[in-house]
Amino acid sequence: MDDTRTDGTDTKAQKRMLRPELIVRRGQISDRESRSAAIREQIIDLPAFQRARAIHCYLSINTEVETHLLIAAALEQGKAVAVPVIGADRRMSHSWIRDIDPADFTEGILGTLSPRALRPALPGDWDLTIVPLLGFDRQGYRIGYGKGYYDRLLAASPTFAIGVAFAAQELSDLPHAEHDMRLDAIVTEGEIIALRALPG
Repeated sequence: MDDTRTDGTDTKAQKRMLRPELIVRRGQISDRESRSAAIREQIIDLPAFQRARAIHCYLSINTEVETHLLIAAALEQGKAVAVPVIGADRRMSHSWIRDIDPADFTEGILGTLSPRALRPALPGDWDLTIVPLLGFDRQGYRIGYGKGYYDRLLAASPTFAIGVAFAAQELSDLPHAEHDMRLDAIVTEGEIIALRALPG
C-alpha cells in the first residue's frame, strides 16, 4: 500500500515520528476522568447515539479517553454493543458484549481488553462506531497506533464514525495518505467537530 503523498512525502515515516510525542502529550493531560465524562455526556446527547440500535466502541486502556461508562450507558439504554478483539494472529475481529464487568474481560495480546466469551459481530452489524486516536485534525484525519485496524474497519463498515479525543490531541495538519479514512465527527471535552452532517 502506497503511503506517499502526491508531493512525495512519506506519511508513514512522519506518523512514526509523531506517535511517541503524541503518547507523551496525552499522558500529560490533567483531569482525564472529568474530561472523559464531558466527552461521554456529549456523545450520549447526540441523536446519532440516541437512535443507534447497536454501537461499536473500543475498551479504553492507559491514557485513552475512558469508554467503559459510555458502554455501560449504551447497555443500560438497551443498545447492543460490540467491541474490538485483537487475536493471537494480531488481526482485529469484533464481539458483542452483555455487560462491562471487569471479571468478564481478560488482557489481550496488545494490552487491550477482550471478552472472555466471544460472540462474533461483523462490520455493518452496528449503526455507530466510536474510534480511539492519538491525534486528529479538523479535516477528520486521525493517527492511531500504526496497525491500520480502524482504517480497515471504517473502509469495510458504512456506519457513522466518531473519533473521541482530548482537545490537546489536536494537530493543525495531520499527515495522511490516500487510504487513510476520515472520521465523520470528533468529540472532545470542549466541542463537537462535525465533518459530515450528524445523523438525526
